[in-house]
Amino acid sequence: MSKVKYAGRLHEPIKLYKIHSHEFWEVVRYTKGSGVVEIGGETVPFREGDVFVIPPGVEHSDSAEAGFQNYHYEFEDSAFPMRHWITFRDSENNDFLNVMEVLYREYLLKRDNYKEIVDNLHAVLLCYMTSFMKEKPVNTYVAFAIDSIIANFSNPSYTFAETQALIPMNEDYFRRLFESETGHTPLRHLTWVRIEHAKRLLHLRPRSGLSIQEIAWMSGFRDSLYFSRIFRRETGMAPSEWK
Repeated sequence: MSKVKYAGRLHEPIKLYKIHSHEFWEVVRYTKGSGVVEIGGETVPFREGDVFVIPPGVEHSDSAEAGFQNYHYEFEDSAFPMRHWITFRDSENNDFLNVMEVLYREYLLKRDNYKEIVDNLHAVLLCYMTSFMKEKPVNTYVAFAIDSIIANFSNPSYTFAETQALIPMNEDYFRRLFESETGHTPLRHLTWVRIEHAKRLLHLRPRSGLSIQEIAWMSGFRDSLYFSRIFRRETGMAPSEWK
């Protein structure tokens, strides 16, 4: 049974969505307008880029004098750790919205395996929720390095030295700064991103038919033997054993 129960979108601006509640958790990402959400006896302002996550049975309403639009979806997930409503800001790159747009489209298309697709997209959104709720200010150069790793990790020819060369800081100093901000070194972060991507590809392997060599390459590893060694070191099992 799919965790995602419904996905929708307000295509045209509306000024008021009357008080209501849902059977499942609801996620709302505002795409236009600014106003207030009446929720749980509180009045909370919202604007474009805000995300609200609302528990089942909690009455709420939205209003905006000039109208508002949003994407929204409902889910049921026993692994979700929250019990009360939460709100946070999307990233400057609209990462949360980008995934919600894909989830909404896949929910409407209803391909043969759409339930698996939307549930995996929901899992990504849960990771973003956790990240954005805990997010703290990051040094400009650390943020640049993280963005550079994300943009280039799947290229087997990429090394962090390329990014380091663009940062006007001593290499040792920056490595310590990066570690203090993120908890690990730039090279460790690059490896982590590559292995996490490989996990997702391995999970989809029964449907995609990708070989271990292809997954290694798509995850930024030129050599499948080296990939297997690093994957075992990070996860405790071989790529072929990952479920």
